[in-house]
This record gives sequence, structure tokens and C-alpha cells, in this order.
Amino acid sequence: MPVIAIRNATAAAKPAASTSEKAVKSVPATQKAVDALPFDSGAWRVAGIPGLYVRCRAKTKSFYIQRRVDSELVRRNLGAMPMKDAKDRATSAWADLKQKRAPGQVTFSEAFARYMEQKSLAEATVTNYRLNFRTLLNCWHDRTLRDIGGDREGMRILQQRIKKENGPAKANQVVRLVSAVYNWQRKIDPTLPETPTTAVELASIAARDWAYSDEQLRAWWHAIEKTKEGKMERGVKTLSPLKRAYWLTALLTGARPRSIEHLRWPDVDLEGKAIRFRVTKGDRPYSVPMSDALRAILKAYKNCNSVPPSDWVFPSPTRAEGHLVDVKNIKEGVSAKYHLRHTFRTTLTALGITGDQIRLLMGHSLGGDVSSGYISAPLLVESLRPAVNALAAQYLKILGVTIVELFVFA
Repeated sequence: MPVIAIRNATAAAKPAASTSEKAVKSVPATQKAVDALPFDSGAWRVAGIPGLYVRCRAKTKSFYIQRRVDSELVRRNLGAMPMKDAKDRATSAWADLKQKRAPGQVTFSEAFARYMEQKSLAEATVTNYRLNFRTLLNCWHDRTLRDIGGDREGMRILQQRIKKENGPAKANQVVRLVSAVYNWQRKIDPTLPETPTTAVELASIAARDWAYSDEQLRAWWHAIEKTKEGKMERGVKTLSPLKRAYWLTALLTGARPRSIEHLRWPDVDLEGKAIRFRVTKGDRPYSVPMSDALRAILKAYKNCNSVPPSDWVFPSPTRAEGHLVDVKNIKEGVSAKYHLRHTFRTTLTALGITGDQIRLLMGHSLGGDVSSGYISAPLLVESLRPAVNALAAQYLKILGVTIVELFVFA
């Protein structure tokens, strides 16, 4: 059948190739295009959205969706609504208008529950998966894996919609989640089709250029800003002992926020000048040496009597027996915490520290070649001490302060 796309409000459908053929008119999936459709012009297929049509009557425009199931054309009216809502409704309705579930077929919701129960995942991964499953894959919950496996076009449409509305990073997360759950179940039922995620490509996301310059790092520590009322001090230096110790630990270790938040005092060896991060990405605990500066800071902080006694290094001031979570001090002039990890990596590179040493200090897997598998990382902790002391010395030089100025918590 010939397809005719409208280009403006007065665009007329071209005649069918013959009197025996019925013309199928097409309209772009935008609100502007639908608004431009003339009343009483009949049904128009919405381009790019499977089964979605808009019907233009004498005074109204409404949407419906149709799909052929077992050789029978099934239709569901969606009603009058904005194009954005129609696209969302269509995604869910398209999945519902399918062949009835055969006995024994597993739904995506059931497969997801099995995967989450049987797979060993990090706490942050579990939280992320459950959020994406609940909010971005809700229209797939009742679909069978066999139906999903045969709907590669639907997988591509889902990815593109999430990419447009939630960004490429979130779209990549959803694709990886679908692939993980589907392939986990396919190990049990090898008769399932190949995962539909083979029909899409993960979006390329450029690395963030987040490392602080020397000037930005000095402002992170302390800055004086002019206001209508006079001058205002901002930066880590102005924070409470608890928050200041937290941010300085992040600066001098380059560790991820969750790793620092979950630190307990038994993880901190002040005498041996070492620190162990138990909660990490990928559940790979690692140990690193403490610089002399960090040891002095944490020792002074522990003895400053400004923080209630706790097994947690950074206890929550509001939750009994809890620790700090999702620390933010943006209003005080302290930017997003991940800047410090990027700064840590960049500064070590500038100091000439080797790639393997940096990976060990950041808790990364050595990987890369066969020989790296023979390296016992725990035995190299002491060899990394010159690197962390050189890093601390460089930070002190940039900030223009002494160790004593950093750990005065009175």
C-alpha cells in the first residue's frame, strides 16, 4: 500500500495507486503535526509508533491502536489526548494486544523476580534495577519473554523513547537490564529467541571532564564571595567537623561516595596507616595506604569530641545507628562529589604515578593482560604509600595550607 505523509495543515492525501487499493495516510508523531490535520479527514497512521492511529472526525480527533493477533485484527480505542500521552499508552497497549499467554510461559515480571532473587548483586545495582523496572519497564511486566524475544522493533522503540525522555545513560541501563534478565532465563529455556537487545546499540557517552583545576580546588576548600550583606565564606573549610572530615577523606582517597559513607572505625588502621573500603562497586573490597595528612586528619577528627561516639566513621546526625548518606553541600559551595574522584585520577597521572598503581588506589580491576592476573593486590599496599603522600603534598601546595590547618576541628 502506498504511504502518504502530510507536510502541512492543508496537505492532501494522494490518491491510491488504483481503485482497488486503499490509501494509508501517515502523520509524524508530533503534537504539531496532529494539530495540523484537517477535521473529517479520516484515519492517519502515526509514523514510528507500532499500531497507533489518529482518527479525525468532523469535530474531534482521537487515537486508537490496532494489532493483528492470530490473523484477526484487534483494535482498542485510546480516546482524545495529547500525542505524548498517546505514545505512552500505545506502548503499553501494543504489548497487551497480543496472543494469549500459553501455559508455562514466563512473563518479564516473573523472570525479573527470579533474577533479583538468585543473582548476587551490589546494593546500588539492586536499587537501580528495581527503580528502572518499576518506572521505565512497567509496560513490559506482563509480557512473556517469548513475546519480547520476537519483538525487536518494540525493543528499539522502547530504547529510543527512554533515550529521548530520560537521556542516553538511562536508556543504556534499561537495555542492559533487559538483556541480563532475558539471558538469565534463556539459560533455563534455550528455546527462547535470541535477546531482542541485539537489535539496538548502546549509546556512546563521552567521559565527563570533571577534574578540578587548581583554582577550582582552592574555591572548593575555601572562598569568600561578595553579597548584598557584605562577604560570605564558602567551601569545605566552613563545614562542621563531620562534613569536613568526610570531604577531605574523599579528596585524599578518591574513593566512591558509598565506599566512604560505609566506613567503620575497624576499617581505619590509624597505627598502620591503612584504610579498607568494604562496600564498593562490584563488591570488590580493597585496601589502600593512608597518607600522613589523612592519618592526621582522621586522628584529630576522632578525638575532637564534636561527633557522638559511633562505630561509623561518619555517623548520621539525624538517624540513630546510621551513617551519612548521599552527602551534599552545594549551597555551601561544594560541588558534586564525583569531581574529587576525577581530580584524584588526574592529579596522580600528572605526578607520574603508573596506571597499575592508580588502578590499585582507586579499587579498579587490573585486567588488561594475562600477566596482571598474577598480581596479588593486597601485597602492594605498602608500595603505594609514596604515591598517596605525593598526592597529599600536591594538594597542600595547591590549597596553600599546612596539614595542621586541615585538621583543626575545634
